[in-house]
Amino acid sequence: MLADPVHTPELLALVAVATIGPRARAWATSTSAAYPAATPAALTRLAIRQFTRFGAFTSVFGALAGSYASLALVSTRSLTDAELVLHVAAAHGFDPADPRRAVDLLVITQVHDSVAEAEEALAATSGAEPTASGLGDAVWRLGRMFVHRSGGWTVLRAINRYFPGVSLLGAVLTSAADAQATAARAVTYFRRLTPR
Repeated sequence: MLADPVHTPELLALVAVATIGPRARAWATSTSAAYPAATPAALTRLAIRQFTRFGAFTSVFGALAGSYASLALVSTRSLTDAELVLHVAAAHGFDPADPRRAVDLLVITQVHDSVAEAEEALAATSGAEPTASGLGDAVWRLGRMFVHRSGGWTVLRAINRYFPGVSLLGAVLTSAADAQATAARAVTYFRRLTPR
């Protein structure tokens, strides 16, 4: 990432697929074996429930991070989104460890607006020579994601001065709501595709 900061979101998506994908595949396989009558919709609901709770749990640690809370909450939210999207992909019969899931992850988490745009950005990461051109675009994408995910946190921290504990409760509730929104986008996205 230091060598190619322009493509930080894409590189993180590829790392998420390589790291979380095999675990999501194993989860789908073992869950399907344990519950052979489970439909893809049932597996999807299970994944959503599991990672909505996971997101709420990790947000507690983010909320307790003091002055680094915004950064911690963005990081835990990104991890929750990656876990959720890749497990929903596995529930729908897609291979979550396939590098093509990075495209899906970038579109569902709204880093890129379209599949074509995400594919182009991912293709640029495999270039032989990373460049600093387009750094402004990368900063804009990362900044948009950070502001979107941490804007509400600033308000909660201000309220927390007068009503202690509000920021912790707010972190848990917004994390659950954000995970549900990501899950809804993932379900809609994967229903439109045919497993590859």
